[in-house]
Amino acid sequence: MKRLAFLFLLLAGCDQGSAADGYRFGQKEFDRTQPAITIVTHPTIADLRAKAPKAAQQPEDRQLMAWSIIRPDGCEVHVVDPARSYQPQWIGHEVAHCVWGRWHP
Repeated sequence: MKRLAFLFLLLAGCDQGSAADGYRFGQKEFDRTQPAITIVTHPTIADLRAKAPKAAQQPEDRQLMAWSIIRPDGCEVHVVDPARSYQPQWIGHEVAHCVWGRWHP
């Protein structure tokens, strides 16, 4: 019985909806099962941030780590070159936008 109570406390304390990138998944804008994705790599995070459009800028409490442009015919994902800094949580986050749209504010 003690083990069961301990397991319940462990699971109850976990935030099932959070991810390594700090975001929660919200409402799907669309559902593309075969998105056309173009990956654009940047040599540094500074370069990636300098080239980001104004719409990709983040609130002061967040740092821009990757960004994407969603178009009707596909998606362009901008990330730091993974050979320099491999950050799969940011790559996956942007690919999720290509599949489901702008699902977070």
